[in-house]
Amino acid sequence: MIDEASCLRDLSHKEIDLTIERRREWREIALQRWNKTGSILGQKHHNILGRRRKEITDKTVENLHTLAEILLTATSDFKLVVSVNQGHVYTNDLSFIKQLRQLNFLTRKYYSRAEINRPENTIQLKNPKHQFRSYFKIIKLTADQRNHLTGFLLNQHTARLSPALTEWISGPFTRTQDYFFVDHNEMSWLTMLALVHPGIIRKTQQIIQAK
Repeated sequence: MIDEASCLRDLSHKEIDLTIERRREWREIALQRWNKTGSILGQKHHNILGRRRKEITDKTVENLHTLAEILLTATSDFKLVVSVNQGHVYTNDLSFIKQLRQLNFLTRKYYSRAEINRPENTIQLKNPKHQFRSYFKIIKLTADQRNHLTGFLLNQHTARLSPALTEWISGPFTRTQDYFFVDHNEMSWLTMLALVHPGIIRKTQQIIQAK
């Protein structure tokens, strides 16, 4: 884990600085709004804003640039997946993993070995109730777009929304995340979703029974 890990999504020193600048501005605005309306918001929103108002220190920015430089100059093939304050690095190079392991500012470091035991572009579940899982893109929605999308999703009684997507629907934010997903049974469901918001799905995987 590393604070503000999602700043590494584009893996660019310039993008890190731009994203940090935007987040610092947003948190200052959020703090001002909270001071004015905090008593009106519920505890759930209070907790969310509390996490978002955490100070972004210069040391955090330095750590992000240090990690980015290591990743940018790596000679090993790897895949980086980031979300909020978490990052996952996938690679076959054990020496590269050892190099990352030596970074003291990375916390809660866990390592695992993946064994490929399923067909490509599938996901295994013990008790699958749907045929497909579709993941969202990261998109900033307007208020109207958000209302149309949430209204559509809430009416899909045969589909299963991921816990994070369900929480987002009841929250105040308008940006979708790439870890949001929906389990559904028909590919035609994607056509209906495209009528509500075209291009919001980034990939769809077939769900198969785990052995």
